[in-house]
Amino acid sequence: MREELLAFVSNRGTLLQPDAIEFLLTQRDPVERLEAFLGSCPETPFVVTLDDVMRAGEIARNAAAQISTRAAPPTILAEAFIPASFRRLGEKAEDREPDVRILRDITGHSTCEGTLADFTRYFRHRFQVLRNMLRSRHDLAGAQEIAKARRSTREVRIIGIVADVRTTKNGHRILEIEDEADRIAVLLPSESAVASEIAVLDEVVGIVGTVNDRGLVIAQSIIRPDLPTVKTFHGTRHHVRAAFMSDIHVGSRTFLEDKWSKVSAWLGSADEIAGSIRYLVVSGDVVDGIGVYPRQDEELVIDDIYGQYEALARMVADLPDRVSVIMLPGNHDAVRPAEPQPAFPTSIQNLFDSNVIFAGNPSLLSVEGVRILAYHGRSMDDLVSAIPGMSYARPLEAMKAMLRMRHLAPIYGGKTPIAPEAEDHLIIDEIPDIFATGHVHAAGVDQYRGVVLVNSSTWQAQTPYQKMRNIEPMPARLPIVDLASGQAIVREF
Repeated sequence: MREELLAFVSNRGTLLQPDAIEFLLTQRDPVERLEAFLGSCPETPFVVTLDDVMRAGEIARNAAAQISTRAAPPTILAEAFIPASFRRLGEKAEDREPDVRILRDITGHSTCEGTLADFTRYFRHRFQVLRNMLRSRHDLAGAQEIAKARRSTREVRIIGIVADVRTTKNGHRILEIEDEADRIAVLLPSESAVASEIAVLDEVVGIVGTVNDRGLVIAQSIIRPDLPTVKTFHGTRHHVRAAFMSDIHVGSRTFLEDKWSKVSAWLGSADEIAGSIRYLVVSGDVVDGIGVYPRQDEELVIDDIYGQYEALARMVADLPDRVSVIMLPGNHDAVRPAEPQPAFPTSIQNLFDSNVIFAGNPSLLSVEGVRILAYHGRSMDDLVSAIPGMSYARPLEAMKAMLRMRHLAPIYGGKTPIAPEAEDHLIIDEIPDIFATGHVHAAGVDQYRGVVLVNSSTWQAQTPYQKMRNIEPMPARLPIVDLASGQAIVREF
């Protein structure tokens, strides 16, 4: 548990005082306790002290005692967790032209035909871009090509794309990595410091190690592109807010129409926070679609794809005029299933009012100068399957893994169909201020090395498929981010 706790702290970009470590190790779930404390901080502290974690426990107990004595509806309970400063600092959003620019998406730029040359070009671009990121790391300075490194008798630094991962009968793990000219095996000894490192197929990694007499690299460390350890949130001058949604699934029998009515009415109310919301980012699966999975027709109340979008358009039209909606597709929507996905076709866009801005999936957006990387999040299906401990219930951890790998969908050929474009549009090249996803029907906010993380809630109740897989959704929650400070809350409806 000590190793797991230290790994969690390292990933969050902070340090733990020795006394705080010892105290947390006496708790039932040290990581959960620490995660709760960090979630209450506006910014991640440089060092977490024993007083910090002790005080966090006292605050949690007092909050629980207050909640248990209230006979209040869920919306009021959710309000109790909103900091007073968030309500106080909100500035009323004005009816004016939205400041939204689509900095990068695939719409209008797709060139792939699925030829062998397309695949070769796609992976070469992925490798070269991520290799350049890794070469900028001081611990990979002077990295060699694999062919040259295998002849070395000293410590080597190499960069490659993971082609295979396997475990030996002795419990060691072996990675096969390759560059543009050669391939080599990398041993992760079971007793070494790198034994717990998880690598997934097709990610690009750096290796520091030594080559033995059989041409096998004995790894000392595995290095990922990752984010810089310190990043400032580049916010707006005024406290304008953006809300985040996904997975509305209009047309499904399990669409929560009553919850939608509540959030729609709230956005138009005199509530201070509602009045400060200027933008709504919707990250895909806006309708349930047609023929997405076997026997889907039995679960639909609207069995025409245009009928589903028409119903959604009416719902969006009822939102306040000051709210500009930025809408992406997902795997249930009427665009190509392969990522990156272009924006909705004109025939669908024409159904909506002019306050809706359409973008592809993923998209890098500038919203009043704040950079938002919006992605539906289908690759979480692959990451949950490939990484031990990853869970649909904890999508923020999958998002952090994407940022560490600097790629939205590193695993090729899994559950996420990926189009071999001339450039890999799923690389996280520019570091965003906000990273937003959906797909898994959970909800939460966090931060990783200065990037605000948002996983948007669903507006659909548990489906038969989810029930079969024992997946409990977290519907009708609305993450809201202050674009000035990066402070984030989740409001429940």
